[in-house]
Amino acid sequence: MMMKKTIFTAISAVALLAGGTLAVATFGGTNATAQAQSAKSIVQGAINKGTIGETAAGYLAETGSGSVSAAERSAMNEVNIGRKSVYTRLAREQNVQVDVVAAITGGKQIAKAAPGEKVMDASGSWRTK
Repeated sequence: MMMKKTIFTAISAVALLAGGTLAVATFGGTNATAQAQSAKSIVQGAINKGTIGETAAGYLAETGSGSVSAAERSAMNEVNIGRKSVYTRLAREQNVQVDVVAAITGGKQIAKAAPGEKVMDASGSWRTK
């Protein structure tokens, strides 16, 4: 049973960090999945516009390049809350600090950002990839 839980956790983390969603077979799981898909879609639109970008800290943030709508800000916060949940779980499993997991993931997210997207490096400077 513990092995199944570990595998499920690992798959969940990879799916979330890759920008996907995980369908949960529980009552109301479909609504949660639909909301996560909607938030991801809204955030991707803002990333494409350059108003939201990936940070070295492992979270999305406003870039200061244009205005961010309330819907975009809410979606960004929803994605960041999901990331924090995954980071916290992985940190507990690996017996490390949450910010360590977040920073490692932030580096990976920045590395896979598409050309033209805004990313914030460890010094706090925004640049266009």
